[in-house]
Amino acid sequence: MANTRELRRRIKSVKNTSQITKAMQMVAATKMRRAQSQATSGRPYQENLIATLAKLLPLVDRAAHPLLTGNESETVAVILLSTDKGLVGALNTNLMRTLSHRGNTVFYTVGRRGRNFVAKTGLRLQADFENLDTVTFRQAKQLAKLLMDSFNRSEIGQAYLVYPHFVSTIKQEPHTVKLLPIDLGSIPEDTAAEFLFDVDYETLLDYLLVHHLEEQIYQALLETKASEHSARMVAMKNATDNALELVEDLTLNYNQTRQAAITTELLEISTAQLAME
Repeated sequence: MANTRELRRRIKSVKNTSQITKAMQMVAATKMRRAQSQATSGRPYQENLIATLAKLLPLVDRAAHPLLTGNESETVAVILLSTDKGLVGALNTNLMRTLSHRGNTVFYTVGRRGRNFVAKTGLRLQADFENLDTVTFRQAKQLAKLLMDSFNRSEIGQAYLVYPHFVSTIKQEPHTVKLLPIDLGSIPEDTAAEFLFDVDYETLLDYLLVHHLEEQIYQALLETKASEHSARMVAMKNATDNALELVEDLTLNYNQTRQAAITTELLEISTAQLAME
């Protein structure tokens, strides 16, 4: 059984750890609320953009736009959105399990965890980006331009987006979305709203398809950030609860050890007193 000095040291150490994890939990909770608000607020815009495309597409020649038609390249591009830092539970692990390890796949990673996974498993890393604390639309435009340039040059034939989709504070699901060629099957053919287009259809289609691709990536970046802070908050809360539970167990052990030592001392004193009589 450990002595009281060692138990006191362990209790102090675990209490200090619980204070650190509690502080990290509070910081993550503050960031989580903002990130969740941004992710959920962006979804209606994306739905309206899809509704606009649904009204426009029947009016144009779909086969005339390069983003709607495929090419002969068999190379698949994957944008992998992960976190830069750890302490997010199984968020990144679950994400990596969904990846395809085919030899003709190239990866564009956002986040250190995804980059390290691609490098360690010997997959082809085409480009890497830092997962910034603040999500910007500029980063989404950069990623979209890289994909579109490679697609138009027939360097890649398909492009997918893999990211953690925010469902709730305690639930984040890995999602895989096809980006290129743009899949029209997921766009509804009819919507209730009426649209009046004030420019020629072809010009508007060019803009909306590019913007749709950029918006998909931007929304996924927001979802990733909301998932990251939510997973970290939950992980730190669990760590804090476990630390406090361990403190209770150690304190009980400390009290039992201390009482046993006191009892032993009393027995020794009583024995010595009896021997002197």
